[in-house]
Amino acid sequence: MQQQKFFYGWWVVLALMLVTGTSLALVVSTFNIYLNPVSEALGISKTQFALCSTIINLAVLVAAPKLGALLQKDTRKVLLLCLLGFYAAYAAFAWVSNLATLYVVAAVFGLFSAGSTVVPTSILVNRWFVARKGLAMSIALSGSALTGMVLAKSISYFIQTDGYGVAYQTIAACSLIFSVLLIVLIIRNRPEDKGLQALGADNTASANSSVHNSLALVNLSPKELRNKPFHWAMLVGAFLAGLVGGGIVMQLPVFLQDTFDSDSVKLSSTLLATSLGVMIFAKILLGWLYDRIGTQRATLVVTLSIIATCTPFFLIPLLPNMAWQLGLMGVVCWGLGNCVGTVTPSVMAAKTYGNEYYGQIYGNLHRTQYLGIGLGAPLIAKLVDLNHGSWSVVWLGAGVLIVVMLAVYLFAIKASQPYRQAAVITEQADKANSGLNAAAAK
Repeated sequence: MQQQKFFYGWWVVLALMLVTGTSLALVVSTFNIYLNPVSEALGISKTQFALCSTIINLAVLVAAPKLGALLQKDTRKVLLLCLLGFYAAYAAFAWVSNLATLYVVAAVFGLFSAGSTVVPTSILVNRWFVARKGLAMSIALSGSALTGMVLAKSISYFIQTDGYGVAYQTIAACSLIFSVLLIVLIIRNRPEDKGLQALGADNTASANSSVHNSLALVNLSPKELRNKPFHWAMLVGAFLAGLVGGGIVMQLPVFLQDTFDSDSVKLSSTLLATSLGVMIFAKILLGWLYDRIGTQRATLVVTLSIIATCTPFFLIPLLPNMAWQLGLMGVVCWGLGNCVGTVTPSVMAAKTYGNEYYGQIYGNLHRTQYLGIGLGAPLIAKLVDLNHGSWSVVWLGAGVLIVVMLAVYLFAIKASQPYRQAAVITEQADKANSGLNAAAAK
């Protein structure tokens, strides 16, 4: 197999950036754009509509492991089927006429989103890349920020001109057609389908003489992983990444509005847009760092970025004359820290587990992460209510939990090393046995 000058896997990454980035943006960053028009049309409260997000997260918890296993077998086919269901459910929101139907559609939407967003991206990148895996993963995951900016304006335009029903249907139809074309024309299940090897596979093969090869992966089945402490540490790390990252993502607009908006000044939207703008480049930077300086140091960078977010936000009530400067510092740092909920769990998994059982394993990790995301937002809201509107305990708690996440991930990296070495040794033994058998045959 010969590699092309421009490795085809980068085309797969760019296609995933648009395909799964679009679906992820429709689930996360643009979903609540419909909150006011749908709530008014159905005669329900905003809280009742907001419960759709919880239902979607619960559906992901149920579906992620099973869909991960199916995606592992035939990623393109299952991704296409999930996208068909995903966009059919998205369009179905246009015909919802009561609260019960709204929740049913949200549940179906969530089920198919589990196979249309992060899980297929992680599986495909893990197959196509051995070297530069962190960069490839971060580029693919950065799509939600780019497509989210375009979709937010498009959805708002259709709602204002033609109503939310047309917005749902038009976005669904255009996104589905665009995604199917990219999958059919560009995305392939594995490098061998194009007569290639994964990027860096040749280097890994030549380096296998050392059992300390940093590119070695853990090739254990889900059943074997059940009694491995490092795997449980990975699950706890994914949960904390979702809890802190997802909680802040969902509640940051509320904090900014509570802190910076007044009758005459509206700073919150500007600060939030600043954070989103930084995030586009920060995801790619973080992926490069994971490849360049390793998982331990790169995860430390993410941790420090979140601490650098929480610290100025915590200081705002103490230094009111510097509020907007502290707020700007916080949102800029959050542009990188925000990656803890997307890039960090995906890259950590991709740099730990081998391909054979990756879909099912990552499906379980993704489910645990979504459990954290689902608990993060209501936990923060409850803490703010208990502290009479004060956010100080939120930023203090987030800083502590993210340090715990770092410690757990560092333990997982260290504790997984013997199993990575065992995988390399096993491969060497297989090659040695093959050589002996060949010699005997002669």
